[in-house]
Amino acid sequence: PFLSLCAPTINSYTRLVKGAWAPTAAAWGVDNRTTALRIITGTEKSQRVEFRIGPADANPYLIAAASLGAGLLGIEEELDPGDPLSGNAYEQEAGLPPERQLATNLRDAIRDLEGSAEARALFGDEFVNHYIASRDWEVREHERHVTDWQMQRYFEII
Repeated sequence: PFLSLCAPTINSYTRLVKGAWAPTAAAWGVDNRTTALRIITGTEKSQRVEFRIGPADANPYLIAAASLGAGLLGIEEELDPGDPLSGNAYEQEAGLPPERQLATNLRDAIRDLEGSAEARALFGDEFVNHYIASRDWEVREHERHVTDWQMQRYFEII
């Protein structure tokens, strides 16, 4: 439910597609660039986790808050992250539970956040409601804009 905090714009979702080396499901893997969490192996001092969802247009503080909040929930609720995915994660996503699929657009992501009791408990109703209002505005502004592609594609039809 925290995806919209990490992917806050319409453009954030253009890269979260299969085949783009970006995650499309909440999954993890070892040295796997197609999963949301990539465990990078190395020496004892250089092992780390790469969070692969956050695009360049995201607020790093919100990504950190969402990541820490999700981790805290996982620990407190003893959630099972499932087995690591190896190979092409896109080909294995059909076997994942529906709640592990990432929203494919900002509208769906903010609806997930809006209905999340966990998000409201972690971040408070005031923040969640304000954030949702700001992202709803973004979606509405995008929808009322006519693109060059639309003009070129449909001008002759009308």
